[in-house]
Amino acid sequence: MIRLARPRLVGGVAMGLLIVILFLLPVLYAVMIAFESQQHFLVSPMTPGSPVLGNFGAAWNLADLGPELLNTVLYSVTAAFGSTVLGLLIAFPIARRLIRGTSPLYALILVGLFLPFSVIPLFAEARSLGLYDNRIGYIILHVEPGLPLAVLVLTAFITVIPAELDEAAWMEGAGYLSYLVRVVVPLARPALLIAFLYGMLNVWNDIIGPVVLLADSSLFPVTRGVYNFYGSSQTAWPHLAAAIVIVSLPIVILFAASQRQLIRARFMGSVKG
Repeated sequence: MIRLARPRLVGGVAMGLLIVILFLLPVLYAVMIAFESQQHFLVSPMTPGSPVLGNFGAAWNLADLGPELLNTVLYSVTAAFGSTVLGLLIAFPIARRLIRGTSPLYALILVGLFLPFSVIPLFAEARSLGLYDNRIGYIILHVEPGLPLAVLVLTAFITVIPAELDEAAWMEGAGYLSYLVRVVVPLARPALLIAFLYGMLNVWNDIIGPVVLLADSSLFPVTRGVYNFYGSSQTAWPHLAAAIVIVSLPIVILFAASQRQLIRARFMGSVKG
């Protein structure tokens, strides 16, 4: 047992160090730059200096992050909600095999999870359908990226739910949608949360979509705003780092809070099981 435990311990420590080097250190470095003055950063970019809180106010005003954050919240929440609801409506008949060809359909959705982002066809589709440069069109075009994972996660989770609940509910006269809302949604809450967060993260971090699908500056999300701010402030690195921290902070807080809910929901499910 000791011989087996040591390789696992070494592997765990190595994996932890790799995660810290690849993910945590760049984030900490960006946060450090956000609190530095421009003069100190130019002289000594690798060492922290006296904290400057004014960088955040300057970045907020210069990059016009207020309206852009509101647009981003609207786009990401609405599109993620749409992909989650559609994912549930598609996943349930696949999991219960209520339609023919569920296996080919499931395989097709699985392939869609790995397809690259097709910029030119999406732009042509947006122009032909009147979805270019407007909020409704931008939201509709961002429902699809989160849909494949939502279907896969929800299908796997619904398969575990006993089919006897379906039969009992339908014998009591429950409707299809009523059963999904009252029974399946509470039981599949962790999977729904995963699908929603993934869809929201896709929209929140999208850089190519705003450049291709939006031309009106009043419709820009934060990624397009930070991109434009970078183009006009390439020498003001502390301001740019402060803008990145401001944009990233809401989604980090949301994921941290949702992680606790996911752990609690899974623990409650294991206790009930």
